[in-house]
Amino acid sequence: MRSKVFKKSNLKYVFLFFYFFYCLVLAYNLIRGDSYVNFGFSYAITRGEVPYVDFNLVIPPLAPWLYSIFLFLNSSILVFYLEQALLLTLFFFILFRLIGNKTWIYLILLSIPFPIAMVSVMFPGYNFLLLFFLLLLIYCEKNHKSDYLIGVLLGCSFLTKQTVGGLLVLASIYYLFVDYKKVLKRVLGFLLPVSLCLIILLLQGSFSSFLDLCFFGLFDFGYSNLYVDWFYLLCFVLAFIVLLIRIIKKPKDISNYYVLLFASCIYPIIDYYHVSLFLAGFFILLLLDGDIKREIYKHCIFFVLALSVIWFVIQNIYFDDLKIIHYPNFQFSLISERYSKVVCQLDQYLETLDDDVIYFLRGSENYFYKIKSNLDITYFDLPNYGNYGYDGISNIISRLKDIKHGYVVIDIDAYESEDSAQQYVKEAAEYIMNRGEKVKTIGVYEVYYFE
Repeated sequence: MRSKVFKKSNLKYVFLFFYFFYCLVLAYNLIRGDSYVNFGFSYAITRGEVPYVDFNLVIPPLAPWLYSIFLFLNSSILVFYLEQALLLTLFFFILFRLIGNKTWIYLILLSIPFPIAMVSVMFPGYNFLLLFFLLLLIYCEKNHKSDYLIGVLLGCSFLTKQTVGGLLVLASIYYLFVDYKKVLKRVLGFLLPVSLCLIILLLQGSFSSFLDLCFFGLFDFGYSNLYVDWFYLLCFVLAFIVLLIRIIKKPKDISNYYVLLFASCIYPIIDYYHVSLFLAGFFILLLLDGDIKREIYKHCIFFVLALSVIWFVIQNIYFDDLKIIHYPNFQFSLISERYSKVVCQLDQYLETLDDDVIYFLRGSENYFYKIKSNLDITYFDLPNYGNYGYDGISNIISRLKDIKHGYVVIDIDAYESEDSAQQYVKEAAEYIMNRGEKVKTIGVYEVYYFE
């Protein structure tokens, strides 16, 4: 009898796994955040490349290491999404243990694509992993778990995103500063994963470049990438006010302070992706109180399935030239027919060239072209402001000066864009145009030759 109950109670996790995989591959394919770039980090690791040495990365390496595990078996984005579906299912397993049937309400919130693109939180990468560690911290604090374990989770948060993770560590230490024994246990737990990571970085010879990209370069990143979407800023402010009221009412609940400092994830880019991440943590807090009827899950399942199907239909009607194309390592790519033709034309032209080719496009496009062609990721493949360490613009131009000869492809549309959200390093693109000879224009791409 107990076996039957056990099997029935776990059917919801089977449903969740397949639902998440369906969302990632098809239903919300166009709201993928930084999935391609995060995929590229882990893909590069499976090819034996060293983070911070062979390619630029401005976060600690825990998330790329974790997501690379299954990619060693197959470097397909479907495997990447399967990993994420498993992590999401585990995330909801913890959430069920924390808030019970209210987890179904959270599933609805996480499935919303408009006007707040909460669904972007589902996609794989270091931001989702940071949210996962926040959930685990809240769960462990609520259930009075080992301080050593909480320290390990704080260390993992720091190794996922150093700015937010560091603030979570400070919150934990400050909250408990009168109990030095508990603080010491958490510090020791924190040092365990951090020390292991530092040893690996030292053995790989990447420690100094890690410091430059992940710490010294933060000054360039914050200064160069400040962007505000006013609608999402308003959403953030409203949620933040509610959070402050909650803190006033429950000043001794450390979970409130974790979420308060988790809000730092929105800086300096206040947009749909980062504000939705904060809201995903904020809604966990809101759902901690009260209870709901058990039968609500039936209505929630119907609602999220209907929502995802309707959105999939809407995006295909609105973008009437969308189609699914299977590229190597990028199966089920939902892209416009016009863009697919440009991809094909660029590929065919570059195959005729008898010298090295450097892609200097927008970050996600670089990773798309490199991964589908089974090429290594390089320092030129994430040409965003703040992604090249201290005095980053000089660093990337210096690397371009070291190229003796070869072809460089740039995105002229990104270079000419006046959008304040555009992170493309225009100074480097300008250097390419001034130094090289333009030999071809294909769509928004221009090909230059260095000699």
